Amino acid sequence: MKHALPVLAAALVLSACGSNPDRAPTFRGGAGGDAAYGRGLQALESGETEQAYEYFACAAQFGGGYEVAWYYAGTTALTLASQGGPDAATYLEDGEHYLERSGNAGWGASQAALAEHFHAQGNATDAYYWTLMYTNNVREISLGLTRMDSDTIEAISNAASDEDITSAQQRVARFVPDPIPLGRPSEECNEAIRGDRERQPRERNQIVRPQRTGPPGTRRPGSPY
Repeated sequence: MKHALPVLAAALVLSACGSNPDRAPTFRGGAGGDAAYGRGLQALESGETEQAYEYFACAAQFGGGYEVAWYYAGTTALTLASQGGPDAATYLEDGEHYLERSGNAGWGASQAALAEHFHAQGNATDAYYWTLMYTNNVREISLGLTRMDSDTIEAISNAASDEDITSAQQRVARFVPDPIPLGRPSEECNEAIRGDRERQPRERNQIVRPQRTGPPGTRRPGSPY
């Protein structure tokens, strides 16, 4: 391995601070964000990626406690982006947003997904940064989780320049977890959960969006349990 990934004490403490405990991969009573998340899983298992994305995006609107929904919204959006088409760029932006927001909240699955995504994109700087974040995530280490295989980590490390490494280490040293606050779902999201209307194929601009916690342009340039 060209560069060893250091274990930084500050990162170990801070990356463990996700905003809420894990949620079970089921939904309770068919209500609220749990219902949206559960329906998203059902759609994903059925191969209905776009519908799964919409449900996960809906669950993400409930905010803190649904980091796993943010992870799934991000990964399904990136899957849709990879399929091309007129909406690919928008899906790509959405996917990175969901993963970065939950990754910055300390969600290890999102951090690992970002590392692999940016590596595939040829972005060595961000790939190394998110790899460093993930491999120093205390929660992941304490649970013995290995979402990134050693070959991928080595490839990302070898692709990083000395400048990439220095930049990533400085970013990790400055990192402060940013928990996702509780959110308020849109009426469209609530209607979809209640089943008040039939879900029909929808135009791209009607897809449920998260309630973002910062103004536009403020976004910073990975089993989910």
